[in-house]
Amino acid sequence: MTPRTSRLAFTVSLGLALLLASPARAQFTPTLPKSTWMLEVSHNHSWLTNAYNNKGRKTELLDRMERYDPGGGLQGIIIPRAVATYEITVVQLRYGILDYLTVAIGIPIVASSSVVPRLQWIEGDYQWPLGRSFSEDDFWQWAASMGQPKPGRWTGNKGTLSDIILGGRYRFSDHFPGLRRLGLSFAFLAYYALHTGVKKDPELLTASGTTSWELHFQGDLGFHLGMDKTFLSIDQRITLGFELFYEAMLPHRYDTPRGKINPLLLNFAPYVGDTYRVDPGDFMGFSVAASFVLWKGKARATWITKGSLEKAARLPPMLTLSVQYSFTYLGQSDWSSKSDLWDWSNEKMWRPGYKNTLTFELVLSLLRVGVPAQLFFRYRSLSIIPGKNCRAADVLAGGIRIPMKFW
Repeated sequence: MTPRTSRLAFTVSLGLALLLASPARAQFTPTLPKSTWMLEVSHNHSWLTNAYNNKGRKTELLDRMERYDPGGGLQGIIIPRAVATYEITVVQLRYGILDYLTVAIGIPIVASSSVVPRLQWIEGDYQWPLGRSFSEDDFWQWAASMGQPKPGRWTGNKGTLSDIILGGRYRFSDHFPGLRRLGLSFAFLAYYALHTGVKKDPELLTASGTTSWELHFQGDLGFHLGMDKTFLSIDQRITLGFELFYEAMLPHRYDTPRGKINPLLLNFAPYVGDTYRVDPGDFMGFSVAASFVLWKGKARATWITKGSLEKAARLPPMLTLSVQYSFTYLGQSDWSSKSDLWDWSNEKMWRPGYKNTLTFELVLSLLRVGVPAQLFFRYRSLSIIPGKNCRAADVLAGGIRIPMKFW
């Protein structure tokens, strides 16, 4: 076994980018009115088949693994063409403490996840005892004789928590009335991820955990500074936004695989140590977005506005389309164990890189017709614009937002 083998165990992750304290949409500064609650429930289907390498080229999720006879020639090369899928339900609850200050909690629950390794085989050197090269069947029969099963489909994480997010947004531009008259608003958002996610089972080859690091969608501690410009002269039908962000990934400690299930592929503890430490590297970048009102809808005096047409006119438009682009720089990871060679073999998989994320969201608001609900549909892609040293995940999501006020 070589350090290259370790890569199969640690590279199946999803770039979901589900910033739970700040829903993906074109505006970066909205807050809830004072004493108003907002319940949001969404379901996200994510799939992942490719990654971008250090040259920014699309490749398989997992590196090829060259297998050698002990002290001998090349048996063959294993090519994993893995496919990973996640089903995640996210429950968010936001509350407006003041008109310009909103706090939130996001609870992501992994409904299920699966990884299909789809292993392929390239024959190696001629084996004189066989009179030919090792076939795929020959290799796995040999591996089975050593106690190593052939990896198959893995499913798990059913009803498992990811990291719960606590966050808040402060729209400080409300203290400057002149900015509002210009259609400008500025806000600061901060969040912290509680470590409620589950780490992957170290003895399973293609399993994946539910922590922020293993899902690779956001940092453990984040800070966002956003700005929105609404064009008042065209009936507020277009809003442009810009945001800067920095998200810190905090160090985590993991148990080292001991090869209890996969003795040939996951037996690292003898030279790595019982545990190892990972500092994943931080995220930083920017987002730009545009929101277009496709259909504003007629203002109706309903029970929601207590019969007031003036309040009804201030309700959200009925149909809005948002487009957002985000650039995320990924810092270098730092692995620490008793084996410098093993550390570097993993650090090479998580070198500095970047993500290019496109998000499209359509929101249907029913508030103007007297129904306290907003339906939304979202597509988020990291595969349309190439990145570097990241996973090319795509996410389809749909959900509902329900505003509530009890006093």
